[in-house]
Amino acid sequence: MTQTSVEKNTAIKRISETIDQVMERENIYQELDKNKLIQSFSTLLDQVSPQMVISLDDERLIKKVRGVMSIELLSTIFDDFTPEQIKTFNAVVEGK
Repeated sequence: MTQTSVEKNTAIKRISETIDQVMERENIYQELDKNKLIQSFSTLLDQVSPQMVISLDDERLIKKVRGVMSIELLSTIFDDFTPEQIKTFNAVVEGK
């Protein structure tokens, strides 16, 4: 295993543990799919240095992980909307 692979695995493990902490503390995130979140972070780690994640203190990492989790949660907001509800929402947003 290369040094980069080891660092990425270390970062993913730390992120996974942080996801668990956030889900445990804040019920709103419990509906998210942890495996999907891990995949999202893995993709992000292809673009940034895993060392950056490894070097973050716990509070900074929690803040960053919570931010990504919030975006994932917001992306599910319309999953249960009917087409009519989406049309109404869009009309309100557009000011119609």
